[in-house]
Amino acid sequence: METDILILQSLSAGLTQSEISEHFKKMGITPNSVSIIEKRINKMKKEYRANSLFHLALIVKRKGLI
Repeated sequence: METDILILQSLSAGLTQSEISEHFKKMGITPNSVSIIEKRINKMKKEYRANSLFHLALIVKRKGLI
């Protein structure tokens, strides 16, 4: 769950999935591959029933997760 929050925070800061991957690698955060980040984002979109990344950001912001 902590990694999911870091991914959401990075997305809200305007980073792309590739940039998140590079940032995670520099910080020593794992998992840090682009494919894993993409899978986690898709899982969160399904979990929160979000239609897009923007919708996901709104939902998690309203829930106070970011």
